[in-house]
Amino acid sequence: MNPIDEYSLPPFIIKEYAELPSTNDFLKSEAINGAPDGLVAAARRQTAGKGRLGRSFYSPGSGLYMSVLLRRDIPAASAHLITPMAAVAVAESLEALGSEPAGIKWVNDIYIAGKKVCGILTETGLSGDCLDYAVVGIGVNICDPEEGYPPEIADRAGSAFKDPPSGTEKRLAAEILKRLDGGLRDICARGFLDEYRRRSVLIGKRVEAAGTAGTAVGIDSDCRLVIKTDDGREISVGTGEVNTPLTFDR
Repeated sequence: MNPIDEYSLPPFIIKEYAELPSTNDFLKSEAINGAPDGLVAAARRQTAGKGRLGRSFYSPGSGLYMSVLLRRDIPAASAHLITPMAAVAVAESLEALGSEPAGIKWVNDIYIAGKKVCGILTETGLSGDCLDYAVVGIGVNICDPEEGYPPEIADRAGSAFKDPPSGTEKRLAAEILKRLDGGLRDICARGFLDEYRRRSVLIGKRVEAAGTAGTAVGIDSDCRLVIKTDDGREISVGTGEVNTPLTFDR
C-alpha cells in the first residue's frame, strides 16, 4: 500500500494514506517487521478504527487519525505512562491551535466543552523488562462530520474546532509530535504529571471504576485514579472504564 504523502518532522517520518483499516494495526505490523522508531502512519479515513477495551473508533474523514511507532529506552514497568503523557501532549496541542480549553478524562480521552474530541490507544510489545515498541494511536475529531455523528455517540462526541482552516490536520500532527517527543525524553521522571492532574475533568465527580464507587479525589504518582469511597477509604484504580455523568466543566 503506497502513501499519498510522505514528509519528515525529525525524528519522525510521516506517511499519510487515503484510507487504512486501522493505523494502529498497520504500524504494529510494521513494528513486527522491524520498522524504526519515529514512523508515523496517518489516514484520512479509517474503516476499522480501534478504541480501548475492544471498542471501535468512529473515523469518518473529518479528523486526524495517526499512530506513532516508538522504540525508546523505556522500562516495561513505565510503559503505562505513555498514554497519559500523550494525552497532555494532545490537549496542549489543541489549545496551541486555538481550541477551547481541553480537559482529560482518565485515562485517555480529551474533552472540550463537555464532549469527547479525542481518544488515545497505546499498544506495546515488550522484550523482557524493556519496551520493544509502543504504537500510540491518536484520533482527533477536527470538525463535525457532514453527516453528523452516529446516534449511539451523538450525545457525547464533539469536535475540537468549529471552522478549522485547510491544513489543520498537518499542523495539529506537528504540534502533537513535537510535544510527544519532548515528553518521552523524561517520561520516567513524570514531568507531565502535574499538567495531567490539572486537566483532569473527573476530580470531585462521582465515579465508578473497577467495581469501586465514590468520589474521584486525585491521580497518584503512578497515574492511577484515586477514588474516595463512601466509607472514607481511598482506593487507586489503574485499569478499566470510568462511569460518570458527562457533566464536565472543561
